[in-house]
Amino acid sequence: MTVKTFTWAEIEASAAKKLSAHDVNKGLALVVIHNKVYNIGAGTGFLAFHPGGAVAISQLGKDASGAFEVFHTEHAEAIMADFYVGDLDPSEIQKPNDFKADIDRLREDFKKKGLFESNKLYYLFKVVSTFALGASSLWLLWAFGKTLTSAVFLAGILMALFWQQSGWLAHDFLHHQVFKNRLYNDAVGYVVGNIWQGFSVAWWKDKHCTHHSVPNIHGEDPDINTMPFLAWSEHALEFFHDVKDADLARFFVAYQPTLFFPILGVARLSWCSSSIRFNLGEKSKLLSPTQLVVEKATLAVHWAWLLTAAFTFATPLRALLFLFVAECGCGLLLAFVFTVNHNAMPVYSTAEAKKFDFYELQIRTGRDVLPGLFNDWFTGGLNYQIEHHLFPTLPRHSFDVASGPIQELCRKHGVPFHKTSLLGGLKEVLQRLDGLSKAAGSIGKRD
Repeated sequence: MTVKTFTWAEIEASAAKKLSAHDVNKGLALVVIHNKVYNIGAGTGFLAFHPGGAVAISQLGKDASGAFEVFHTEHAEAIMADFYVGDLDPSEIQKPNDFKADIDRLREDFKKKGLFESNKLYYLFKVVSTFALGASSLWLLWAFGKTLTSAVFLAGILMALFWQQSGWLAHDFLHHQVFKNRLYNDAVGYVVGNIWQGFSVAWWKDKHCTHHSVPNIHGEDPDINTMPFLAWSEHALEFFHDVKDADLARFFVAYQPTLFFPILGVARLSWCSSSIRFNLGEKSKLLSPTQLVVEKATLAVHWAWLLTAAFTFATPLRALLFLFVAECGCGLLLAFVFTVNHNAMPVYSTAEAKKFDFYELQIRTGRDVLPGLFNDWFTGGLNYQIEHHLFPTLPRHSFDVASGPIQELCRKHGVPFHKTSLLGGLKEVLQRLDGLSKAAGSIGKRD
């Protein structure tokens, strides 16, 4: 039997104008994994079958080997056999990459050393200590919600911290860092993510795993798709001609260094809104009926306990103060860490990103923050951003051990590994925002 072969031109052409699940289901949609070609388009039902749903769209027309390796178990490739349609043309196969070979050896070394084995007592402590923050907040609200405004303010701060730390905890479970059985990880994720924090698991996986697949690639990474409010690269300034209200975009970008923190303050409400809209929109059709019921029910439980506690334990005005401090505080705490992780690092176009191996792209677009007791806790281990992006299923308590060998590998291959302090990272972010604000002003004058 003759095996059909595909050129990169054919593979890339299959991805043209396929930006949504609806588009993908219209025709041929090819991805490459370890030089084998798979069709995930019309008639395959792949997006509904795929646990990551529409995340696979980020790899259409590309070599998805790296993304496949970091997100899936070693048995997943065999499952893909039903979608196999041929091989990459031998003339198109690239020579072995020494950097990638060293990454593979490092992964095997980490496995032998047990770094991928989670410490269940560590995660039990994280669950209990995180829950204690939320319980302390509600106790303060119950005890002083009708008598002491300062206590209500403190309760709001504690709730903001509770939600921030719940975010990091859900992140670990949903990256399958804790249990070998992925159903267990997802179950805890629904408790910590949907019920405690109010963020949809399905929405988060779609957004976050896409970010992992295409970090800081303009037009593809949802985490830098923040126009018309914030511009993170010269590429983003092109959106002035695309947004409905260009004047509004110009205003925000002109003052983005000043508006940065107020915008972060509403980030949690934006993500909560996105969680709800995701489960009512087009992408929810990729979820099973059971999963959709679980999503909606657990999000409803979140808002039920939060609003009931606020308006039962406190006077109406103090309840509103509590919610304001908690919502805005959490937005600041979460988004501050997110921006330091990747923003003000290089942003590439799709064409520019092709120059880099998947793993090298993760390193070039990430920023590590110096470790320490506070930084490790405050960032949920995401101060080891590069280590996490290279090995998403590595438990956070293993990052410090993995960091040294990863940095040594980068030095060996001349790949820049950027590490700074928390405040140093913030300074770089604000400088980038200021530089782009001035560049936008220059564009405005030319127009």
